[in-house]
Amino acid sequence: MSTLTAAVTARGPAPVTAPSVAKLTHWLLGGRHHLRADRNLGKQVLRAAPWFEDAVQINALYAHQTVAMLRASGIRQFVDLGSGLPAANPRFPHTALSAGPDTTVIHVDCDPAVIEHGPQFLSGSRSTNHRFMHADLRDTLYILRELPLHGLDPSRPTGFLCHDVLPWIPDDADARASMKAILDWAPPGSVLSLTHSTADLCHDGTAAAAAHCFTAAGLPVRLRTAEEIRDLTQAAARPWHIRSPGIVPVSTYHPARYRTPVPDHHSGSYAAVLIHPEHAHH
Repeated sequence: MSTLTAAVTARGPAPVTAPSVAKLTHWLLGGRHHLRADRNLGKQVLRAAPWFEDAVQINALYAHQTVAMLRASGIRQFVDLGSGLPAANPRFPHTALSAGPDTTVIHVDCDPAVIEHGPQFLSGSRSTNHRFMHADLRDTLYILRELPLHGLDPSRPTGFLCHDVLPWIPDDADARASMKAILDWAPPGSVLSLTHSTADLCHDGTAAAAAHCFTAAGLPVRLRTAEEIRDLTQAAARPWHIRSPGIVPVSTYHPARYRTPVPDHHSGSYAAVLIHPEHAHH
């Protein structure tokens, strides 16, 4: 199954007692804003795929390291799509904390719990402009129209974080349309960091079994192959460059982050960083 930061659920509010990927992931990262339904689903997934907790943590570390990398390249505003709930865990600094001072960070999520509880976790953030937006990624054009109203400067390079959000858009046409809208809208010099769940890295059926747990709980998920993920990255009218090392298991993108090698299947997902075709950062 996947490494997750947040889910894109069906449009409209989910029942308060229903499980959500945002709260389940928050639980696995040591947070406290979760329900019994989230814990129960998480335990089912862990029985199906014991490596799933590692996958969540690997994705969180990747997000932290990637944001720091993009900041070092000059990016000073970030859009965190499917941001999920920040975890009060120093091992996994959230986007705003990684982005540093003088940075605009806009978190976008459709889970009401994220919008309600998210800001309290980041009240100590040094970001000078830090907002949460309640929206579904499939309503991409709405999100893009709203970003300037939330403090994003559409003329400046932006780091778009699309971390394990697209698997929760099972329809390929919808996922491709969302990617195309973001990539075509992004200002010159922008970067998009993508992680996506896959079954490619697991040859024992555990990824598919974990996906079945989510789907049975009303959270349909779409695992995609490396080639299907590559196809999504080519949705823009002008092709974006895929930064080296390409589309790789999440745990291998920043290998210095780990003291010992991490099995590829523990990532559960691929990672890739896309560079805007104009004024690319390397």
